[in-house]
Amino acid sequence: MTALQVFNAFRTFGADVLLLALGVTLLTSLLKKTVMKNCNRRVFVFLPFAIGLVVYAVFAALVSLSADPFTKDLLNTVEKGFSCGLAATLYYVVYEQFIRSPKSTEKQDPLYTLLDGIVPDGKKDEAAAALTEKSTGVESEQLPEVIRETLLPYASPELSEAETGAAVIILTQYFIHRNA
Repeated sequence: MTALQVFNAFRTFGADVLLLALGVTLLTSLLKKTVMKNCNRRVFVFLPFAIGLVVYAVFAALVSLSADPFTKDLLNTVEKGFSCGLAATLYYVVYEQFIRSPKSTEKQDPLYTLLDGIVPDGKKDEAAAALTEKSTGVESEQLPEVIRETLLPYASPELSEAETGAAVIILTQYFIHRNA
Protein backbone atom coordinates (compact mmCIF):
# COMPACT_ATOMS: atom_id res chain seq x y z
CA MET A 1 0.00 0.00 0.00
CA THR A 2 1.47 3.32 -1.00
CA ALA A 3 1.44 6.43 1.15
CA LEU A 4 -1.17 7.95 -1.16
CA GLN A 5 -3.48 4.95 -0.63
CA VAL A 6 -3.03 5.22 3.15
CA PHE A 7 -3.97 8.90 3.10
CA ASN A 8 -6.91 8.11 0.84
CA ALA A 9 -8.13 5.47 3.33
CA PHE A 10 -7.84 8.01 6.16
CA ARG A 11 -9.81 10.50 4.10
CA THR A 12 -12.45 7.93 3.15
CA PHE A 13 -12.92 6.23 6.50
CA GLY A 14 -11.50 8.74 8.94
CA ALA A 15 -8.93 8.12 11.63
CA ASP A 16 -11.55 7.36 14.25
CA VAL A 17 -13.16 4.61 12.14
CA LEU A 18 -9.81 3.05 11.24
CA LEU A 19 -8.64 2.95 14.86
CA LEU A 20 -11.94 1.56 16.10
CA ALA A 21 -11.87 -1.00 13.27
CA LEU A 22 -8.56 -2.30 14.57
CA GLY A 23 -10.20 -2.91 17.94
CA VAL A 24 -13.21 -4.52 16.25
CA THR A 25 -10.87 -6.85 14.34
CA LEU A 26 -9.13 -7.90 17.54
CA LEU A 27 -12.43 -8.35 19.40
CA THR A 28 -13.92 -10.40 16.55
CA SER A 29 -10.83 -12.61 16.42
CA LEU A 30 -10.93 -13.08 20.20
CA LEU A 31 -14.62 -14.03 20.12
CA LYS A 32 -13.98 -16.40 17.23
CA LYS A 33 -11.32 -18.26 19.19
CA THR A 34 -13.04 -18.31 22.60
CA VAL A 35 -16.73 -17.81 23.26
CA MET A 36 -17.99 -18.34 19.72
CA LYS A 37 -15.61 -21.06 18.53
CA ASN A 38 -18.44 -23.56 18.03
CA CYS A 39 -20.70 -21.11 16.18
CA ASN A 40 -21.59 -21.45 12.55
CA ARG A 41 -18.91 -19.85 10.34
CA ARG A 42 -21.53 -17.69 8.62
CA VAL A 43 -21.96 -15.69 11.82
CA PHE A 44 -18.45 -14.32 11.42
CA VAL A 45 -19.37 -12.69 8.11
CA PHE A 46 -21.78 -10.31 9.88
CA LEU A 47 -20.12 -10.12 13.29
CA PRO A 48 -17.58 -7.36 12.45
CA PHE A 49 -20.37 -5.17 11.11
CA ALA A 50 -22.55 -5.65 14.19
CA ILE A 51 -19.66 -5.06 16.58
CA GLY A 52 -18.48 -2.09 14.48
CA LEU A 53 -21.91 -0.49 14.68
CA VAL A 54 -22.12 -0.93 18.45
CA VAL A 55 -18.54 0.19 19.07
CA TYR A 56 -18.89 3.27 16.89
CA ALA A 57 -22.24 4.22 18.47
CA VAL A 58 -20.80 3.98 21.98
CA PHE A 59 -17.67 5.88 20.88
CA ALA A 60 -19.74 8.68 19.30
CA ALA A 61 -21.94 8.94 22.39
CA LEU A 62 -18.90 9.19 24.66
CA VAL A 63 -17.22 11.78 22.46
CA SER A 64 -20.32 13.97 22.20
CA LEU A 65 -21.47 13.23 25.78
CA SER A 66 -25.03 12.99 24.51
CA ALA A 67 -27.53 10.59 23.04
CA ASP A 68 -27.41 12.36 19.64
CA PRO A 69 -25.67 9.41 17.89
CA PHE A 70 -28.75 7.32 18.75
CA THR A 71 -31.32 9.99 17.83
CA LYS A 72 -30.46 12.98 15.60
CA ASP A 73 -27.29 11.51 14.08
CA LEU A 74 -28.53 7.93 13.76
CA LEU A 75 -27.92 7.78 10.00
CA ASN A 76 -24.35 9.01 10.40
CA THR A 77 -23.79 6.56 13.26
CA VAL A 78 -25.03 3.63 11.16
CA GLU A 79 -22.90 4.73 8.21
CA LYS A 80 -19.74 5.10 10.30
CA GLY A 81 -20.47 1.85 12.20
CA PHE A 82 -20.85 -0.01 8.91
CA SER A 83 -17.59 1.57 7.71
CA CYS A 84 -15.95 0.42 10.92
CA GLY A 85 -17.10 -3.15 10.25
CA LEU A 86 -15.95 -2.93 6.65
CA ALA A 87 -12.50 -1.68 7.66
CA ALA A 88 -12.30 -4.42 10.32
CA THR A 89 -13.10 -7.04 7.68
CA LEU A 90 -10.42 -5.59 5.41
CA TYR A 91 -7.89 -5.67 8.26
CA TYR A 92 -8.73 -9.33 8.90
CA VAL A 93 -8.41 -10.25 5.21
CA VAL A 94 -5.02 -8.52 4.99
CA TYR A 95 -3.91 -10.37 8.14
CA GLU A 96 -5.08 -13.76 6.85
CA GLN A 97 -3.60 -13.31 3.37
CA PHE A 98 -0.30 -11.59 4.05
CA ILE A 99 0.73 -11.68 7.71
CA ARG A 100 -0.35 -14.99 9.21
CA SER A 101 1.96 -17.86 8.39
CA PRO A 102 0.23 -20.68 6.56
CA LYS A 103 -0.02 -24.02 8.31
CA SER A 104 2.37 -26.52 6.88
CA THR A 105 0.46 -29.50 5.55
CA GLU A 106 3.63 -31.62 5.65
CA LYS A 107 4.00 -31.23 9.40
CA GLN A 108 0.34 -31.70 10.23
CA ASP A 109 -0.59 -35.13 11.56
CA PRO A 110 -2.99 -36.90 9.17
CA LEU A 111 -5.01 -37.93 12.21
CA TYR A 112 -6.47 -34.40 12.30
CA THR A 113 -7.67 -34.77 8.72
CA LEU A 114 -9.25 -38.13 9.57
CA LEU A 115 -11.04 -36.55 12.53
CA ASP A 116 -12.64 -33.84 10.34
CA GLY A 117 -16.39 -34.29 10.41
CA ILE A 118 -16.15 -36.83 13.22
CA VAL A 119 -14.94 -34.64 16.08
CA PRO A 120 -15.80 -30.91 16.44
CA ASP A 121 -12.82 -28.57 15.97
CA GLY A 122 -12.78 -27.56 19.64
CA LYS A 123 -12.24 -31.14 20.79
CA LYS A 124 -9.93 -32.31 18.00
CA ASP A 125 -6.64 -31.80 19.88
CA GLU A 126 -7.91 -33.66 22.95
CA ALA A 127 -9.35 -36.48 20.84
CA ALA A 128 -6.14 -36.90 18.84
CA ALA A 129 -4.04 -37.00 22.02
CA ALA A 130 -6.39 -39.48 23.72
CA LEU A 131 -6.58 -41.75 20.67
CA THR A 132 -2.81 -41.75 20.25
CA GLU A 133 -2.22 -42.49 23.93
CA LYS A 134 -4.84 -45.26 24.23
CA SER A 135 -3.93 -47.00 20.97
CA THR A 136 -0.21 -47.23 21.67
CA GLY A 137 0.81 -50.79 22.46
CA VAL A 138 -2.66 -52.28 21.92
CA GLU A 139 -2.97 -55.51 19.92
CA SER A 140 -4.62 -55.18 16.49
CA GLU A 141 -7.59 -57.36 17.53
CA GLN A 142 -8.46 -55.14 20.52
CA LEU A 143 -7.77 -51.83 18.75
CA PRO A 144 -11.28 -51.26 17.30
CA GLU A 145 -12.90 -51.50 20.74
CA VAL A 146 -10.28 -49.23 22.33
CA ILE A 147 -10.73 -46.66 19.56
CA ARG A 148 -14.54 -46.78 19.84
CA GLU A 149 -14.45 -46.25 23.62
CA THR A 150 -11.91 -43.44 23.30
CA LEU A 151 -13.66 -41.73 20.37
CA LEU A 152 -17.23 -41.70 21.68
CA PRO A 153 -16.78 -38.91 24.30
CA TYR A 154 -15.30 -36.62 21.63
CA ALA A 155 -17.43 -37.57 18.62
CA SER A 156 -20.03 -35.21 17.23
CA PRO A 157 -23.51 -36.07 18.55
CA GLU A 158 -24.91 -35.85 15.00
CA LEU A 159 -22.99 -38.98 13.91
CA SER A 160 -25.11 -42.03 13.22
CA GLU A 161 -24.06 -45.47 14.42
CA ALA A 162 -23.01 -46.40 10.89
CA GLU A 163 -20.84 -43.28 10.59
CA THR A 164 -19.27 -43.97 13.96
CA GLY A 165 -18.55 -47.56 12.89
CA ALA A 166 -16.94 -46.36 9.66
CA ALA A 167 -14.82 -43.85 11.60
CA VAL A 168 -13.65 -46.60 13.94
CA ILE A 169 -12.65 -48.80 10.99
CA ILE A 170 -10.70 -45.96 9.34
CA LEU A 171 -8.99 -44.94 12.57
CA THR A 172 -8.16 -48.56 13.37
CA GLN A 173 -6.40 -48.96 10.04
CA TYR A 174 -4.60 -45.67 10.57
CA PHE A 175 -3.26 -46.74 13.99
CA ILE A 176 -2.35 -50.25 12.80
CA HIS A 177 -0.15 -48.79 10.07
CA ARG A 178 1.13 -45.97 12.27
CA ASN A 179 2.17 -48.29 15.10
CA ALA A 180 3.68 -50.88 12.73
